[in-house]
Amino acid sequence: MRFVTDSTPYDHDRAQFSRSSLARLVLCDRAVGLAETAGNLAVTRYDVHTAAGGRVSEAVSLAQLADRLLVDAVVFERERGSSWEDIAQYLGMDALAAEERFAPGLERWNEAFAVPYRLDETGRKRIPQLPKAAYDPETACRQLDLWAHLRLTVEDKHAVSAGLRTGFPKDDAADPALYEIGGWIWQRNLAPFMELLSRYIAYDFDDTDWDTVALGLEATDDEDPDGWYAYPLIGVTDSLEVRLAKAVGSDVLSVVVAGAWSSALRLRIDTLMSALASDVEP
Repeated sequence: MRFVTDSTPYDHDRAQFSRSSLARLVLCDRAVGLAETAGNLAVTRYDVHTAAGGRVSEAVSLAQLADRLLVDAVVFERERGSSWEDIAQYLGMDALAAEERFAPGLERWNEAFAVPYRLDETGRKRIPQLPKAAYDPETACRQLDLWAHLRLTVEDKHAVSAGLRTGFPKDDAADPALYEIGGWIWQRNLAPFMELLSRYIAYDFDDTDWDTVALGLEATDDEDPDGWYAYPLIGVTDSLEVRLAKAVGSDVLSVVVAGAWSSALRLRIDTLMSALASDVEP
C-alpha cells in the first residue's frame, strides 16, 4: 500500500480546525446518518413490499451505525482531553478495559493525521484516510448546518459549525460569506449546472447567457484571486452571483455561488454541486 503526503486544497481548510473540532464534526456527521436511518425505519407504508426479515436487516444496520457513533464519541472525548476514567464511567467498565476496547479506533484516527492519503491500485488517485467530515470540514459544516436548520426546531442557521470555529460572527449579516457555497464540478457539467441553478430561482438562462459565460471563463485561473469570472443570475425569487474559474491542468472548475439566503435554496445548490462533482479529485 503506497501513501502520499503532498498537500491538497482540502488540507488548507482542515488546518483551520483543531483536531478536537474535526473529531466533533465526525461525530456530528455520524449522528445525522444515524438519525436519517432511524427515521427511515419508522415509516410503515412500504412494509408490504419489504422482504421477510427486511426490517431486522435495517435494525442491524442501525445498531452498527450506533457502534461506530460510540467510537467517534470516544475519539472526540479523548481529543478534548477527557481521561479514560471520565469515559469509562459511562460504559460500565474500568478505565483499562475502555482503553483496550477503543484502542483500534484511536489508532486509525491518529494514523490518518500522520499519513492522510494512500494511492489506489493505479497509483493515480488519492484515497483519504480520514473520515469524510474531517477530510473536507468546510463541506461537512455547510451540509450539517443546513440539515440542522431544516430538520431541528432551532432558530440557528449555524447550529453545528458555530461551535467549531474561532471568531465565528454572532450576526449572520456580518459575514455574507456564510451564504456562499463553494466546490468543484466537471467542466462538461457547467451548462446543466447553470441551467438548473437558474431554474431554482426562476431565471430564464438562454444561449446569450451561455455564450457570455463561456467567453468569460476562458482566461480564468482558480489559483489567482483576480482570475475568477463572476456572472449574475437575477431571478424572480432570488438573485445569485456565480463565480467560476478553471483549475489549471485539470478538467474541473472551481465554483462559488453567493447570495443564497434561504436554507432550502442552499441545500438544493449544495446537492446539485455534489451531484455534478461526485467523482472530482481535488
